Amino acid sequence: GDVAYALFPVADDAGAARERAVQVAENFLQRTGDRGDAVIGIGSVASEPAALARSRTNADRALRVLTNRPGDGGGRVAAIADVHIDALLLDMRDLAVANRDELSGPLARLTAYDRRHNAHLVETLQAWLDAFGDVIAASAGVFVHPNTFRYRIRRVAEVGRIDLGDPSARFAAMLELRLMGAYDGSGVSGAGRPAEG
Repeated sequence: GDVAYALFPVADDAGAARERAVQVAENFLQRTGDRGDAVIGIGSVASEPAALARSRTNADRALRVLTNRPGDGGGRVAAIADVHIDALLLDMRDLAVANRDELSGPLARLTAYDRRHNAHLVETLQAWLDAFGDVIAASAGVFVHPNTFRYRIRRVAEVGRIDLGDPSARFAAMLELRLMGAYDGSGVSGAGRPAEG
């Protein structure tokens, strides 16, 4: 197939072994030149033969993160320890697709509103969350005046029926936004169309 696996012995602690593996992988890619879209995923350290299967699975998960990042997602080598959260997000997306979950709650309402009114409320919420509520930074990120952005954030709260002062609501929105766009842009939409309302 298109995947090759390699093992090499390590005597260091897991952190030092991971750094060494990343360095070896980066050197390998430099020596082989730019041959297509070659990427290297590095699994966890296996201190005994029984742990090799888990290490291989983790290498596959790191590889999947690298191959699902949009554009130049930041490198051609990744150890699972360095991309673990991204791997978990992809796992969650897979679970949502397998369960045929649909977009629901505030994000479904905002998405439906944006579609009906050619608005940008989902983009506004994403920018606001990414800027940790800093209206000046968020408005610059979406190229609108801060007052326009403040108006849009009020509309996000109204239309989405979301309490942006509630940390749990913000976390849920941030997580659902990440799942919607988990790397390839299709998000959870593979699980069905976003729910209305």
